[in-house]
Amino acid sequence: MPQISNNNKLFKCFVCNAAIHDDKVSYHEQVNLPVCQSCKGSDEENEKAKELLEGLADGFVCGCI
Repeated sequence: MPQISNNNKLFKCFVCNAAIHDDKVSYHEQVNLPVCQSCKGSDEENEKAKELLEGLADGFVCGCI
């Protein structure tokens, strides 16, 4: 699921998937994905980031990290 379209530099919010047309794009600090101004700082943003971070370790059995 690409977040950036190379043709027109379209950014999509990782929370609501809305197109971000601002010149300055904000990124979530933990997951480093673009977030729109309406979702920034919301409970939905925190829940989505938590879901993404929890899913990173699924299927790994090595404990050396």
